[in-house]
Amino acid sequence: MALKINYNFQSDFTHANMLKTEAAVNKNLERLATGHRINRAADDAAGLFIADQLKTYAISLDQGTRNAQDGVSIAQIAQGSLSEVYNILNDVKAKSIQAANTVDTNSQKALQQDINKLVDAIGKIFSDTEFNGTKLFDSDGQTFTIHYGGRTNQELAITSSSVSVTAGSDDSSASTVVLGGNTYTIDVTSQTAANGTIQTVDDLIKAVDNEAAKFGSAQIELEKIISNNETARVNTSDAEGRIRNVDFAKEMAEFTKNNILMQSGTSMLAQANQQSQLVLQLLR
Repeated sequence: MALKINYNFQSDFTHANMLKTEAAVNKNLERLATGHRINRAADDAAGLFIADQLKTYAISLDQGTRNAQDGVSIAQIAQGSLSEVYNILNDVKAKSIQAANTVDTNSQKALQQDINKLVDAIGKIFSDTEFNGTKLFDSDGQTFTIHYGGRTNQELAITSSSVSVTAGSDDSSASTVVLGGNTYTIDVTSQTAANGTIQTVDDLIKAVDNEAAKFGSAQIELEKIISNNETARVNTSDAEGRIRNVDFAKEMAEFTKNNILMQSGTSMLAQANQQSQLVLQLLR
């Protein structure tokens, strides 16, 4: 066999392969430490692009869900206030029926005064109902735009009707409620007026119920959207994980193989370097 000392092919070849194995081991260690198959674009440029887009969309869906939950809160707050208004209006109707059943002027005035206080309470409920400092009901109405999705124009509008309430100042003054552009006058200062007010209160109760139904429908829609968002987010995150995350069983098998190659390469490099020592035997 040929013996040379200026260049040891076996040693150089073994060393070059050890460098490759070392790089593979480092890559195995990085993936096992981070749990990610893709840690930089160089690992898988196309895979990183797709995984990042999926991650961004999942994050967007999560925020859209939180936005939709705010919308549900708005609807619930509005329905709670409208439920209280409904209860008060039932009391107002009962007093209107009572006033329509008597010709006692003093009783009618007392009932009108009670009704005025109840209407004043209705006015306070409408004016005090808010979400995060924003009034839900005012003289111009309110529109809340809920951006529920992760893309442009994925929006839902919740609109309240305009509300204006004026309580009578004394037992001789009627109260008025303006809801959605319709005016409802509540007057029981006479038997005739009280008789007509019964229908007026019925109509106002229907208007309040319609308003509550509108918020209820918005809540139902938002809850369905939230459910769909969560399903989409989970599936999107899973798709990202399949691309980005490492298969630990497979990676550990690769690491074990490469670790063995490193150890055997080190041993073979030592053997290759020993071949050059044979030249010394020729010089004895």
